[in-house]
Amino acid sequence: MHQCAARIFLLLLALMLLTLPSAQAQEDSDGDGYDDSDDAYPDNPDAWSDSDGDGYADQPGTNISDDCPNTYGLSKKYMYGCIDTDKDWVPDVLDDDIDGDGITNNLELAASNALIKFDIFDPESVPSDSDFDTIPDVIDDDDDNDGWLDVVELERGSDPFDEYDTPFNMYGGNTGWFYVVGEGFTTEHQESGMELSASWVLSALSSELIIPIGLVPLYIAIWVIRHRNFVRFDTELESIDTLEDLKEAEERINESLRRRRIHTYHGLILRNVVEGLEDRLDSEWFKNYSRGRDTEE
Repeated sequence: MHQCAARIFLLLLALMLLTLPSAQAQEDSDGDGYDDSDDAYPDNPDAWSDSDGDGYADQPGTNISDDCPNTYGLSKKYMYGCIDTDKDWVPDVLDDDIDGDGITNNLELAASNALIKFDIFDPESVPSDSDFDTIPDVIDDDDDNDGWLDVVELERGSDPFDEYDTPFNMYGGNTGWFYVVGEGFTTEHQESGMELSASWVLSALSSELIIPIGLVPLYIAIWVIRHRNFVRFDTELESIDTLEDLKEAEERINESLRRRRIHTYHGLILRNVVEGLEDRLDSEWFKNYSRGRDTEE
C-alpha cells in the first residue's frame, strides 16, 4: 500500500516537473542567455551589461549603446554615456565650452598667460568679460561694447570699461558726429564714417597729426573737384548715341584719370558705363546695317 502511494507520488511529481516552466526560462526574461539577476537590461535581448554604470549598454549597435563604455558619463547629445562636465548633455570631447561658463575653450586658453592659467574644466576659473560679449577683456578690442576701440578711448581719455563714457560725450553733452556717405550724420560710432569731433581735434593737436589736419581743406577741395568731374562725365555718357562720340568721351575720361582729375574708383565706374554703351551701340549699328542690306536686296 505504501509502495503504491509512493509510486503515485513520484509520478505526480514527475508530471509537475515536466509541465511547469523551467527555472532557467524564468530567470532569463529576454532570452539573451543572461539571467535576469545578472542582466542590466533584462527586457532587452540586445543588451545585458553596463560596465561603467551610467545607464548605457556596453553592447554596440543598440539605441542605448555607450559611446564611452569604460568611462562614466551622462552625455546624450551626439554621443551617449561620455563625460559631460557642465551637464549640458554635450560630451566634453565635442563641447566648445566644456565648463559652461559662457567663454569658449579656445578663448579661455587665449586669455591665459604665464601668470594666469584659466581652467577650461572649471566654471569658477573664468576670465573677466566686462561687456558680457563672451570675449575675455584681455583679448577684446572693445571691452565696454560701445563701438569705440579701447586704444582709441585710452588715447582720447574716455573710460574703455564704461559704455556710457565715449569720446563724444566726455566733455559733457555731445561733441562729435560721424558723417557716412549716403546716410548723413550720426552720433553712433561708424567705422566707415568720417569723424568730426572735439576729442579728435584735441587729440590730433597733441600728436603728429597736426600737419595732416592743416591739409584737410586741400583734401576736401580735391575730393569735390574729382567728384564734380565724375558727375560731369557720367551725365555726358547718358546722352551719347554714336560710337564716334563715345570714343571721344572715353579718351577724355582716360586723360582725366591719368592726370588724377577723377578718382580711380570713378574711372572704374565710368569704364563699366562705357563698355555697356559700346555694346548697345554696336548692337544697334549691326541691326541697322542688316536692315539696310535686306532693303537693297
